[in-house]
Amino acid sequence: MNAEDTRAKSLERARAKRDRTRRAIRRRRDQLDTLRAQVTILTEETKSPIERTVGDAPDPELALGVPSYSLAARMHRRHNTRGVNDREGLREPILQLYSKLTAQRFAAQHGVRVPQVIGRWPDPDTVEWESLPDRFVLKSNVGGGGVNVFPLVRNADGTYQDMLTGATTTRDEVVSKLWVKHQSRSQYFAEEFLTARGGGPESIPSDIKVFCFYGEPVYLEVRTGDWSRAKDVTSQARTFLADGTELFNVRALIDTGDQLREPADLDEVITVSAKLSKAIRRPLERLDFFETDDGLVFGEVTQNPGHLPALVPEWDRRLGEAYEEAYARLLTDLVAEGALHVEYGDADGPQDADGRQATASH
Repeated sequence: MNAEDTRAKSLERARAKRDRTRRAIRRRRDQLDTLRAQVTILTEETKSPIERTVGDAPDPELALGVPSYSLAARMHRRHNTRGVNDREGLREPILQLYSKLTAQRFAAQHGVRVPQVIGRWPDPDTVEWESLPDRFVLKSNVGGGGVNVFPLVRNADGTYQDMLTGATTTRDEVVSKLWVKHQSRSQYFAEEFLTARGGGPESIPSDIKVFCFYGEPVYLEVRTGDWSRAKDVTSQARTFLADGTELFNVRALIDTGDQLREPADLDEVITVSAKLSKAIRRPLERLDFFETDDGLVFGEVTQNPGHLPALVPEWDRRLGEAYEEAYARLLTDLVAEGALHVEYGDADGPQDADGRQATASH
């Protein structure tokens, strides 16, 4: 090897070392950014509501404060589960969609594709296993977090591969697990095994979780590993705005899923989400979808997302603004429809500024 070749080899090694160093620096910088965001989020979570929204305003009693998604979502959850539901005895309309089968019917009636249901049963013991194909998903119509969701592939020996956990299981084990979470309103159904876009026949699609504010999809996550039964699987997510802008370290307490794909047809995701969200008529809900080789498929409605997105302050405020704007639009529509108004009494009262008797029409 002559001197020129030696210099070329040395230069090649130096460039390779430089590139490795740059990659290591980028990884370390990304890790530091994530840690800073995590510290910021956790610091905010330790603050009281007034500290969080009013801060160091000169007069906290007069200060309106700043919007907060976390506070609004928690208020919604309290009203939904305790206030409206328990104290007033009113079943809020969105709770009709808590049942997965009812939610699927709702989506289908709005022209959105839903998984094909291939069997229904009143309890786990009545599931007709012999009638089911080699690949299917067995579910309860109630419950979240993947606890009562079993994507199963039949093995040659009659056992099943649980595609959430990767473990081999039997029908008796699945039935036993379903009974643990059984409720009086539980029903059980099997649906087609959806496969991920561009994946193999046994690949599970990632969730697309869209946070909607009365007809306005604002924020979405492509998420995987968010399954309560898969104890050794880490949740991962990529986060986007409705216009496709990817956000980084906004919800830093969940690992970034570098291998997750962005939505293939974001326009369809947003269009469908807006349509369903407007029909639900609520300031906040989350709509879940799957992307498959056959297109977008509806998953479920989550009226109170179980794991509140702990956001960095800027985005907690921005989504808080989205909530307040949705609340204002909903009130405006209710007033226009005559569903929300002041009820005047029948007794005579003082005249208004125009010299007219105050009535419901005034």
